Amino acid sequence: MPPLAGLVYPINALPAAGLTAAGIDQLSHSAELKTAAVLEYYHRLPADLLFCFSDIAIQAEALGARVRFSPGGMPAVSAPAAAPRPVRVADHPRMLVNAAVLRALGREFPGRPRAAMVYGPFTVAGQVGGEQAVLRGVVERPEEVQALLGLCRDLARDYAALLLETGAEVLWFSDPLAALLPPAAFGPFAGRHLAQVAAAFPNHPKVLHVCGDTSQIVPDLLATGVSGISFDQCLELLALEDRLPGNVALIGNLDPVEVLELASPEEVTQEAAALAMALGVLPNFSLSTGCAPPPSTPLANLQAFVRAGRQALDELAPAAQELLALSTAIFQGRSAQTPALVEAALAAGAAPMTVLRAALMRAVRKSGALYETRERHLPEVLLGVDAFNAAHATLAPRLPNAGDGRPRVILGTVAGDLHEIGKNLVRIVLEAHGLPVLDLGVNVAAADFLAAWREHQAPVVGLSAFITSARREIDQVCALLARGPHPPAVIVGGAATSPQVASQAGASGYAADAVAAARLVENLLRARRA
Repeated sequence: MPPLAGLVYPINALPAAGLTAAGIDQLSHSAELKTAAVLEYYHRLPADLLFCFSDIAIQAEALGARVRFSPGGMPAVSAPAAAPRPVRVADHPRMLVNAAVLRALGREFPGRPRAAMVYGPFTVAGQVGGEQAVLRGVVERPEEVQALLGLCRDLARDYAALLLETGAEVLWFSDPLAALLPPAAFGPFAGRHLAQVAAAFPNHPKVLHVCGDTSQIVPDLLATGVSGISFDQCLELLALEDRLPGNVALIGNLDPVEVLELASPEEVTQEAAALAMALGVLPNFSLSTGCAPPPSTPLANLQAFVRAGRQALDELAPAAQELLALSTAIFQGRSAQTPALVEAALAAGAAPMTVLRAALMRAVRKSGALYETRERHLPEVLLGVDAFNAAHATLAPRLPNAGDGRPRVILGTVAGDLHEIGKNLVRIVLEAHGLPVLDLGVNVAAADFLAAWREHQAPVVGLSAFITSARREIDQVCALLARGPHPPAVIVGGAATSPQVASQAGASGYAADAVAAARLVENLLRARRA
């Protein structure tokens, strides 16, 4: 099991700024003020990994960039360095402040590991030389950029050494600007320098976070030699888990803004538990955020995240191996083996709902995620659905009744169309997300959609159309359902549809595939609750 596996924590400690009357400008320059804020933050937030409140401008400032400070905003570079110059980190006051905070964390919380956050050389080069100038220079002046990267690399190494001297256990690299490099340029302009800094500290676990979609450069991220990769919230971890070896931690990736900052504690609890249930059976998983939560993130939401994540991981722990074996068998379409594996997971102590969420739903969601990225194809998906059904038939007698039994979604293929594979996949994925579905089948007349909705009052109706001649039926169904004071949301999908078809029919949205449909339905339901 790699370092950090099984831990629950948000990245950085920026919300500590909300626990003090001092402004961020004051915190940035005072070891006393920053220490007090960060200690209070972690006294109230039982995270498993502790960070110092850190900002992206600190290393650029040490190389001569001009930095702007304000009470309510994070320090930011206001002017690049005219002539970047090496500095001694021991002479940089703000770096010494962060070292002091890490030491205080060690004294106050001796049993909780600490992370030394260092920004990657390419990101610092962008701060020092101007982001657009450095990005252009990758193509036009590569030797000049490499020279600047050398200065930034050496500073990163020295700053890391200063922070690790405090007793911090984990070296955490954040290199957000590197996400803007072409994939082929990541290695020579970012990865190589990160690897050199990482190699200087062989006895410390190291984590790398690069913002954005890094799915194309996972081998380059691994080549840096880190022992954990933190993925951005825009990525589906289920589609990435098999790309990491078991000795590298898979870290992430709750949305720090849409969920942690802006949602309610109840919604945070739900999202954190769902992420933990989907990935927590992996022995190398670490539950964290997709990036650093903003300073304005409510403490109650952060507490809900840590509490729900820890509860879910603890719930999984006794039967994690059995749940993973069952999930893998379903994903691989081994229907004959799944009933016995369901029994094994239950015998190991997993509750029936845990088996459903952490094995059955996980397998279908992983299959759907890889289908969305075209790494999995329909025959494999269908075999997985068969295995899901075999497992569910064994598990179903132990499951409690879901809610009031009323469907949340009504599905059907419109009149004149007998295609059902796509519709069936949508049903499976929706049910795997815990959404009860009434499937009306194929060749469903507009009047039958209306009758089913009037009877069940489901908030969402989904229409599938594969053949072009069925498009007019979509218009008719949407028109019928739109009558009345509280019509349902209507979504459409299938080969004969498009965003334009959905818009022209007056539908609430279009989904290109089953995973997109589940995401759309969840968003529509969330909007209706708001």
